[in-house]
Amino acid sequence: MKYVIFSKLNKNHFLFLSYFIIAIIDEICNRYMKSTDDIAGTFHKNYIYSLSDLLSIIPFIIIKIRSRNTSNNELKNELTKENTQDLNKNIEYIYTGIKEEKKRNKQVLKLSIIVSLFDFFAININIIFKIIFAQDFLLVNRAELNSIILFCIISNYALSIFILHTPFYRHHYICMAINLIFLIALIVIDIINIVKGNLLYPYVVLRTIIAVLYSFEDVFAKILLSINSISPYIYLLIRGIIVNLLTILYSFVFIFVELPDENGKKSIVFSRFWKLYEYKLNILFYLIKFFNGYFMKLNIFFIIDKFSVIHFAMANIIENYASILLSIIYGNIETEYFFIKFSIYFVLIITALVYNEFIVLNFCGLEKFTQIFLQKKAKKDFEQANINNINDNEVLPEGENIKENAENNESDIEENVSESNDSYII
Repeated sequence: MKYVIFSKLNKNHFLFLSYFIIAIIDEICNRYMKSTDDIAGTFHKNYIYSLSDLLSIIPFIIIKIRSRNTSNNELKNELTKENTQDLNKNIEYIYTGIKEEKKRNKQVLKLSIIVSLFDFFAININIIFKIIFAQDFLLVNRAELNSIILFCIISNYALSIFILHTPFYRHHYICMAINLIFLIALIVIDIINIVKGNLLYPYVVLRTIIAVLYSFEDVFAKILLSINSISPYIYLLIRGIIVNLLTILYSFVFIFVELPDENGKKSIVFSRFWKLYEYKLNILFYLIKFFNGYFMKLNIFFIIDKFSVIHFAMANIIENYASILLSIIYGNIETEYFFIKFSIYFVLIITALVYNEFIVLNFCGLEKFTQIFLQKKAKKDFEQANINNINDNEVLPEGENIKENAENNESDIEENVSESNDSYII
């Protein structure tokens, strides 16, 4: 008997590989860019991040043109085939479809505003913290918070259970328990850094709030992408429009407020953007981050759309792998510390693979209710139903109740398999 079973790969799994490559490109840009401790750098970074969503206008236009051509051709074919009586029925059907479309658009707008608000606050809350705790953030500007990755994972797990009603079975409990153990260990490391003065509490609070805000956004984005059949391109475009409108209103306030730079000299923050481009290569790096940031977000929401929010938690671990691999290559991390972090992330990626059923543990009942075994059970039940039908036909020539029993068996199997999928509430 096989104790470890691997699920079959398909083209959607390459989204994790592409995310890893994009994360490496982003990390390399961060290492070569010359940044400043001026809060103007934070404003500029936030604008780059928000504006990149609007690149979705390009695939949106392409999709619109293709869908319009397809719908026009279908309409012409229908009109040539249908008579006047059928045409009246089609008009009634189209009218009903328009009403349903309006209802759907309202639901899309409602969810889009919700996810945009979460994204807007997650992007810009760091500015408020940096204004209030300016000195603290100068000290921890490049500090590393080890436990944040597990805060992201556990918040994604929790919100998926409570909002999406994702089923939770034995193999999920085991993975969650392992994650909590490592979370405690990483929190202890962060507490030691706080005591030593390498980390300060405002920074820890900020990163935790941002992680939770992004988790809420991901969960509601899953509802929007799944129930309303919105593509990630359209999702990013709608979100980009709403977030950038909010950003313009938000930024308008700072035209009349002077903020101190890294030397304590006060001025309007937008007048200091030129400092970011004193190093000319920053122009290239910001352009790369603009496009690379868009592809990273697009990749994130394709993972959420094709898989689930919890699968994106695994992508977060992959992103951290990219960071520590580059750290050892560039010599920015001690060898002992690298192996400790590498070992922790290795265990986390294994638990994520088990949680998301890329790996199935075939012992101690951990295999129950996984997609692989539910599909096997369904196949076995269908085969047994066919055998029973053959035997019943021999005994009962008229086939009394055979069809009914087979349909009942099939519906029961479909219900069991569907239990492994997410359900949603709004």
